[in-house]
Amino acid sequence: MELSRMWDRYKNRGLILFGILALVLVPMIGYFSAQATQPKMVTFTLDGESQTVGSKADTVEQFLAERNITVTERDSLQPTPKTKLTSGMNITLDTSWTIPVQVDGQTKMIQSRSRSVAGVLKDGNIALGELDRVEPALNTSLSKGSAIQVKRVAIEMVQEEERVTFQEIRKNDASLTKGNTKVIQDGQEGKAIAHYKLVMEDGKEVSRELVKRDVLTVKKDKVVAVGTAVPEAPNRLDDESQPALVASAGMVSRGGKVFRPKKVLNGVTLTAYSPAGGGKPVNSPGYGRTATGVMAKPGHTIAVDPKVIPLGWWVYIDGVGYRRAEDVGGAVRGNKIDVFVNTNSEAVQFGRKRNRTVYIIGPHKP
Repeated sequence: MELSRMWDRYKNRGLILFGILALVLVPMIGYFSAQATQPKMVTFTLDGESQTVGSKADTVEQFLAERNITVTERDSLQPTPKTKLTSGMNITLDTSWTIPVQVDGQTKMIQSRSRSVAGVLKDGNIALGELDRVEPALNTSLSKGSAIQVKRVAIEMVQEEERVTFQEIRKNDASLTKGNTKVIQDGQEGKAIAHYKLVMEDGKEVSRELVKRDVLTVKKDKVVAVGTAVPEAPNRLDDESQPALVASAGMVSRGGKVFRPKKVLNGVTLTAYSPAGGGKPVNSPGYGRTATGVMAKPGHTIAVDPKVIPLGWWVYIDGVGYRRAEDVGGAVRGNKIDVFVNTNSEAVQFGRKRNRTVYIIGPHKP
């Protein structure tokens, strides 16, 4: 009987203890079970862009698989794929991009994890010269779809032989009858060597600068005597083509043509200028272009003071010939005219000519 009572007592105690354990363990099991099914919150940084995401994956590899991300041997992944995924973990993946680089006449496809132009060029073993240009700039941040262009820049010195054209200088000669001419001196072209500094990009010239010009042969202008003597007037006074009547009507004969000038300028000073002396760079759009918008031409264009000679008008300059007022100049004021010539050496040789007579004709050449 005593043993039976003792057994009943221990049995009741066991049931009570089991009940207590059940009350404690069941909620704990439920809690840990719920925790196991909750997503783990991790910080995922892909190519520099971070976001916090939830995942039920067990490893980093499974986490990436959930997002259909494949890691290659060129990519950088931290931590390793087999690392167990835990809440609060930081996962960083820098993928390798293929960046096209145009250089040396070809397009190179560079695999790189770098996000800067300089880094991609370094990964592609592309060295830059001191003058080379890179587009975009070396410190520019790249994105997928970016491209890089490298321009190889070099400086070259070249020499070119130039011909210096001579001018025809006409001088009045009272010993010759009007309409008659005589060559006093034959013209001869000059020669010069021009030294240019060229800027080359990928083997093509993009600009040039004249460094100096060496004169090999000095040009010799052609000198022509032009008759000014008026022949004796005929008896037919009704013939207006006769020189005597031309003079009496205020007409003048110059360069083999007869015209009535709007005005005659005396004591005019002549100088000369060339494209290089026009004050504009060789490679600029305005190089060699006049104030009227046309290209300056030797034997044709002069720079004037528009207050004295209207732009677009023709003139006859004694000793020079017919010219058209197409340009202006800061130093061209009053009775001064700048004559356009081919080269700077011609302008220097032209020098300064004083006390010339200029006939202002008008907008139409005789």
